[in-house]
Amino acid sequence: MSVVARRGARRRWLWLLPLAATAAMLGACGDDANETPTATMTASAPTPGGTLSVFAAASLSEAFRAIGNAFEAEHPDVSVEFNFAGSSALATQVEQAAPSDVFASANMEQMQRLVDADLITSDPRVFAQNLPVIVVPADNPGEVSSAADLADSGLSLVLALEDVPAGQYARDVFANLAGEPEYGAGFEEEVLDNVVSSEEDVRAVLVKVELGEADAGVVYKTDAAVTPGTVRVIEFPVASNVIANYPIAGTADTDNPEAAAAFIDFVLGETAQGILTAAGFDPAP
Repeated sequence: MSVVARRGARRRWLWLLPLAATAAMLGACGDDANETPTATMTASAPTPGGTLSVFAAASLSEAFRAIGNAFEAEHPDVSVEFNFAGSSALATQVEQAAPSDVFASANMEQMQRLVDADLITSDPRVFAQNLPVIVVPADNPGEVSSAADLADSGLSLVLALEDVPAGQYARDVFANLAGEPEYGAGFEEEVLDNVVSSEEDVRAVLVKVELGEADAGVVYKTDAAVTPGTVRVIEFPVASNVIANYPIAGTADTDNPEAAAAFIDFVLGETAQGILTAAGFDPAP
């Protein structure tokens, strides 16, 4: 997706009027005098408001839309706008000064890229985990039944680009499997020779498989659950699979730090974690 059109974020700061400090001197005969206590001045914390722009990995689309609705219900003065795409593409947009307040990545590498560039202002926190899986069309024309079949000659395989987290995770799994005796050292190369298309994000991989434009693809388990019945899921061997960690943090160019901090806290809280679990994500360690 392209960067969302961003309205000027205007923060509303609500402060209680300071109480006037008064002192009353009571007159008395002789040297006796008493003073009334001075009233304490108090102020409320800033209330989040305005527009909040959240850049989030494509695999978070459904879960984060639900989280955004729940957040807005709790913070009615905030309007949340999402930009969903591959994490690497989102990181590039942040580097190019696209207006953003929060970045939620599907791996630590893209988050660290922005940290190293001083484009992240809060410590990244992992809020969810995921697992790569193999998906095949419902009729399974390539007769794929296990990860080993991905190396079959003539099979058409679609992956996300290598710098996209889903694409990198898939290639990491292939490398791990190549280290297992039953797969052999040439397994990784044989699988990659079958790649017919590399997509900009994981949802594009899913669509290609759903449409029957490839015999197999690698997505996250949560992606495979989005449209049940359109694809079959084949799991990688547990010992060779990798865990996808999802970190979240505020961006340096935010115009709305109060809302950004509130949204991050909300994502880490009970309501949002329940939404993520219902969508198939695993909790952060």
